[in-house]
Amino acid sequence: MQQKAKQFFATYGKLGITVYFSICLANYGIVYFALRQGVDVKQVGSKLGFDTTQGKWEQIETYGTPTAAYIIYKLMAPIKWPIVIGTTAFLSRKGRR
Repeated sequence: MQQKAKQFFATYGKLGITVYFSICLANYGIVYFALRQGVDVKQVGSKLGFDTTQGKWEQIETYGTPTAAYIIYKLMAPIKWPIVIGTTAFLSRKGRR
């Protein structure tokens, strides 16, 4: 994964970095505000495909909203990267025209 990220940033440069950080901020912000509105952390983990039967998911709620949002944000990396790569490739093609 790390090698692919290096290759991605080498290929797209500043555009790749800008898109990556923009999507990361939006992703974290959405998770943070969803948790602030009372979304169930265990249900989110279940929808992401994680085994939520362990007691660790209830423990996440005790960490506070910013930390819980960061944990879920990091767990969403496999979802985030295809979006970043697809968006960057699209914008790169649009910019060449």
